[in-house]
Amino acid sequence: MSDPKLPLGEGSVPDKALEELLAAFAGDEAAAASAVDFDDPSIDEMLGLDPPPAAAERDAPGDPHPGDLVTDAVPAVDPVEPPKAVVSPAPAPAGPDVPDVPGATETPAPAAAPRTTIKIGGGDDELPDALYLDEEAGDRLRGTTNRSTEASIRGERTTILIGDDEMEGASGGIPIATGSASMDPRLRARRIAVKRAVGRRRLKWFVLAGVIVVLLTSAFAVLGSSLFEVTNLEISGAQRISQADLDAAVKRVEHQPVLLVDTHSVEVQLERSPWVREARVSTSFPHSASIEIRERVPLATYQGPDGRFRIIDVDGRVVDLIQNQPVEFMLVEGPGLNASPGTSAGPAFGHAAELVEALSPAVRSRTKAVVVSDTGELSLSFENGATVVLGAPTELLDKLTRLEAYLKLDEAQQCTTSINVATAEIGCSQK
Repeated sequence: MSDPKLPLGEGSVPDKALEELLAAFAGDEAAAASAVDFDDPSIDEMLGLDPPPAAAERDAPGDPHPGDLVTDAVPAVDPVEPPKAVVSPAPAPAGPDVPDVPGATETPAPAAAPRTTIKIGGGDDELPDALYLDEEAGDRLRGTTNRSTEASIRGERTTILIGDDEMEGASGGIPIATGSASMDPRLRARRIAVKRAVGRRRLKWFVLAGVIVVLLTSAFAVLGSSLFEVTNLEISGAQRISQADLDAAVKRVEHQPVLLVDTHSVEVQLERSPWVREARVSTSFPHSASIEIRERVPLATYQGPDGRFRIIDVDGRVVDLIQNQPVEFMLVEGPGLNASPGTSAGPAFGHAAELVEALSPAVRSRTKAVVVSDTGELSLSFENGATVVLGAPTELLDKLTRLEAYLKLDEAQQCTTSINVATAEIGCSQK
């Protein structure tokens, strides 16, 4: 059955704690041969226990209190040393108080051996930190202990390096290395030389890159100056484009540095004009530039719901807007749109413009207008009042070929009211 554990701080100390104190304050041999008075007030003070109660409050000496320590005198074994008392602890008491035992011999604990103080450096103006070593640690430092360290087993000495931040791998503090000697000075010099060579190479490349940047910057500054501006500008193909649109493009090219002219941007600006189908701008060092314009070809005209006439090209794109009907363009009749210049008049009028472009001179001379129906079908209105039905805007060349063959017939055989060339067989109806 295990002994009950006594609570700490109530006047009793466990035997295990006392044994540990005995081992801590005395060597192994002194602990076995010396007696310790466990009732010494200094031990209670060290453990933080309350002082024992007064003798008047304790029990009578004749009545042993549970937990009292019984001491027996032991005759001296060694004639040289004085007799010492051996203390045998009694069973663990249940009560908190331990009375004094009459006749017990109290022997004070032997004082701990003084510790050695090692000082590093020294001086009145710089006080070093003290380092205390016990006996065993001092023997290990002096190498007189019987314990074998890892360095002694290998037959090497432990080298402690203090300071020297320039050593390889040192980063302040006290690096510790194992070996009989430090780095070879030649190896250290070689490493320093390699690092310096790498630094010189990097510096050389940085200097070279800086020189290149300076040269390029200077070259662009000179080439972009007014010394190489455009003074000779050639313009071709500008027939119907408005003068305002042309002047805006010329302003962005003329008297500008040759290398700084944004040719693509000028081309896009010119192609925004309703009359320009394609534009090309180029520069020639040191002082020349050219603007080439390909304009749209007007083919027909139609009157919008607003009463004004729109001029369209072969794609059905409106290139101009005027008040009166232009006589030089073929008239297209039909439901048109109020399209603005630069926009499309619709697919039906685009097919009508394709038909106008495909008309032969013989057919064109007889045609008064191209008619577009609500469904998008096409027909021709002749000067003599006859109508040529072409139907859907497909296979226009085949239909016009049949019409050319029909017009070569004798006038007496020709129809004067309606000619249908939408099919392979030409249909004819007389008045």
